[in-house]
Order: sequence, then C-alpha cells, then structure tokens
Amino acid sequence: MPEISLPELKKDIVDWYTGMIPIKAISPASGGEGESERADFISEALESLGYHNFQRIDVIDKHGKTRSNVVLKVGDKEKTLWLVSHIDTVPEGNASLWKYPPFAVTVEGDRIYGRGTADNGQAVITSLLLLKYLDRQKLKYNIGLAFCADEEVGSVYGIQTLISKNIFSKSDLIVVPDYGTDDGMLLEVAEKSIMWLKVTVTGKQYHASRPMFAINSLREGMKFMLKVDEMLHQKYNATDDIFEPNISTFEPTKHEANVANVNTVPGLDVFYIDCRVLPKYDLDLILDDLHKLAREFENTSEAKIDITPVQKEQSSPGTDVNSEVVKLLLASIEKVTRKEPRAIGIGGGTCAAYFRKAGMDAVAWSTTVEEVAHQPNEYAIMDNIVSDMSVFRDMLYGE
Repeated sequence: MPEISLPELKKDIVDWYTGMIPIKAISPASGGEGESERADFISEALESLGYHNFQRIDVIDKHGKTRSNVVLKVGDKEKTLWLVSHIDTVPEGNASLWKYPPFAVTVEGDRIYGRGTADNGQAVITSLLLLKYLDRQKLKYNIGLAFCADEEVGSVYGIQTLISKNIFSKSDLIVVPDYGTDDGMLLEVAEKSIMWLKVTVTGKQYHASRPMFAINSLREGMKFMLKVDEMLHQKYNATDDIFEPNISTFEPTKHEANVANVNTVPGLDVFYIDCRVLPKYDLDLILDDLHKLAREFENTSEAKIDITPVQKEQSSPGTDVNSEVVKLLLASIEKVTRKEPRAIGIGGGTCAAYFRKAGMDAVAWSTTVEEVAHQPNEYAIMDNIVSDMSVFRDMLYGE
C-alpha cells in the first residue's frame, strides 16, 4: 500500500479506538444498555468519511432496549464482498484483574488495550480503514459493511435480523473477521453446534446445624453435574479432524449465588453447562438424554432437577473449501503474507453460522491474538489490522 503511510494508518486506528471503546455496548442480558450509542459513533464515522447512504436498523428487544445495526454498501458491481463485524461487547469482568482501565484506550507500543479492542473492535476499525482509503475505480466487487448488534448473546437482534431483511444475496462473498490466529493462517469454514444449558436443582433450605431436615441442593447439584459430565463425554465422543479441538466439549461454567450466609443449607442451586457439539450430533437428542438422566437421578435423590436451554443452535453444513469466497481469501492471504493458510472448523460461534444456515457461503478470518477475547487486559495489535486491511484490499482490487 505505498500510497498510504503506516504512521497515518496507525493514527486513524488509535483515533477511532479512542472514540469507540469508552462507549459501552453491552447486552441488556449482561446488564448493559445495548449498542445504540456505539451505532451512533459508527454512523458519525461513516458520515465524516462521506458515506451518507448507510442504513440504520434498530430493533427493540424484550428488555425494551434499542439494539442497533448499521449497514453500508458501496459500488455498482454484480457481487458484493461483505465484511461483517459486531459492535456489542461483553462486560469487563473483575476490574481488579485489568492493568489498564477496561473502557478506556491505552496504547503500549503496537498494542491497544481495552474491552472490545479485539472482539470485535478490530474488525470494526479494519472496515473503517478500508472505507477511508477506498479506491472505487479499482473495485472488482462492491464493498459491503455490516456492523451488527447482539453477537455475544445470540445475534437475534443483529445478523439474524439483517438476514431476514434480505440485506445479503446468495451470490455475495461474506467474510466475518471474528475468528483468527496469531499468524492469520487459519480460516474458519465450519462451526460446532452450540447449546447453553441452565440446570436448576431444587432441594429444601434449612439451618446448617440441622442438615437432616434439609435437602442440600448444592451437594445434589454437584452429584448430578458429575453424572452429566461422565455421560456426555462417554456417549458423544466422536472426533472430526477439521475441527480444533476435534471433539465435542461439555463444560460446567457459570454458577449462581445460592445463600448469602455460611450457616444455611441451600435449597436452590443453579449452574450452567456450555456445550460445543460436532455437527453429526442432534442437540435435541442430547437434551433428551439429559432429561432422562435427570429423571433417573431423581429416583435416588429428594432433589428435583430442571434443565432448560438458554441458547441452542444446531450447526449447518460448513462452507465448501472450493467456494468462491474461500478460494479468493486463501489466495489473497497467501499473496500478502507469502505463507500458506488452511481451512478448519471451530467450536466458537460467529455470525458466519447464520449465513450458512440461510444457504450462503461465509468464512470467518482475521489475524488476531488468540486467548484475549473476553479476558482481562484484552488488546489488539495495530500491525494485524494493517495486514488484514491489505488482504481485504487484495480481495477487492486484485492488487
């Protein structure tokens, strides 16, 4: 990109991050107000770049909050190359684990720290850079940008809404920069099914000095959790080497508070299980097995077990590695980096899954730091953004 200076690019990156990261865009399901103010920032950025024909698509969610999406398409070509990013973020978690304020931008060398800088601010900033330095005369494809709501909690008000409004065409090329590795050599073309389960164990609360009159929901819940863990890993143990990891995963995660004091036996205990399941398995059959296990457990326990899906997405067939978007992206990465990338499947969920379910080819890719998303001290690397921009420019222009 000889016509664009690296210092100028990095100044743009820092400026946009500085304006965006302090705007919290957390789902109401996680205690936030949604993405409306973040969408205001995106809209103002597009206006400042001279792009006035974007669409603002707002949806009122079940909490009465405004969930906002911004969509822009530039060009008059037959096909559109879409970059799909999400503008919502997760909460900061334990603020004491951050060395810098999570909702402020801190620049340390080539790193930019802050909640959402990587997931998925990196894709947002890359999209804005492409627009600022766009050469319409060189376009082989239209460029489409979708800045979406709600990805962190199911995408109901985000990409699922946009797909239902026929924003995208089956002939379009769709890239979701929401998965990546440190070297950018892996493209995600398939995803596991996702199911989040809420397990409610109901016992009987009583004073801890008189446990014979109680039904300890915590103890019974732990017993049941171990039975669930054993059954799932033994029965659903297939492997598929396109995925990393190549197995289904079933992990107990969140645990809700039960009683506020040490000397009370809890009568209600709630925990959650995160299931990332190989596509060969039917989530409904897994749920049936869990309900059967709960009934068997209740035969030997006085506690009652209820299992409710919080999120449940059966995966669709992966994107064909010979599809136009995959072949084009592979070629551009190899051209820019002089390394040979490859396609894989993953356990994490991205917006690409909803495109595949709608019969559209989509691939998830970026060059990003692994294991920083949702973690304290999340950061993005500016050189990765510049490199990804070069790849997308090659896809658009054939440079």
